[in-house]
Amino acid sequence: MKKLILFIFLCSFQVYGQNIDLEKTINLIITEIIPSNFKYINLAEKNLIEKEFDYSIQNYQKREIFIKDSLFPIELITISKEEKRRINWKTFKLNNCKIYSENDCISIVRNSRYLIKVKNKTEYDSIINLNIPNAIVVIINPKWGKHKKILEIRKATEKIENVEKNIEDQFYFSFSIPVFSENKKYFRIAIYKGKQNKGEGSSKIFKIENETLTEVFEYNRWKTEVYTVN
Repeated sequence: MKKLILFIFLCSFQVYGQNIDLEKTINLIITEIIPSNFKYINLAEKNLIEKEFDYSIQNYQKREIFIKDSLFPIELITISKEEKRRINWKTFKLNNCKIYSENDCISIVRNSRYLIKVKNKTEYDSIINLNIPNAIVVIINPKWGKHKKILEIRKATEKIENVEKNIEDQFYFSFSIPVFSENKKYFRIAIYKGKQNKGEGSSKIFKIENETLTEVFEYNRWKTEVYTVN
């Protein structure tokens, strides 16, 4: 029984240590990619699953890597190490980011808004406190006439539309779980940057040295586009 308790304790301690390392790494990534004029980034709460990406690279690309860093462990790219876990970034202490579901992230960058009608100030305050992205909340008294209701909705929507959109809310990001080399000095990560009607992503290799990141190589670039059909 004591051995079982000790085993569970050691496993829990190991997972805790891995999460701390992961948290530090993602915070370094956020610092690395955040533009200087941004106060924060929007981050999709679920991680990208990296098994969707192809790890193969050409010989000339290998030469490029070794020119930049002769000690680079090439197996980090050439040997598939799938990270199948699903995690929620909300469970980590990440700096300078707002974390939403992917659907909410898409709603933010596309500036699509939806109306929530409430009956009184109490309901209004409770909805506002939920901080729902791009929601327009308006008090509509059931006793009002049709003209009054339309007028209040119009006033609420015009007020929102006159507010300039933050530059931060024109983009959102999604990260895979970093996969580390055996010596923990390098890792690869897939990063996706979504915009209003398109997005782009790639796999990147970083070197960690004195809690500073250096990008070694970028590969497996991909793009997405959204088409609207009337």
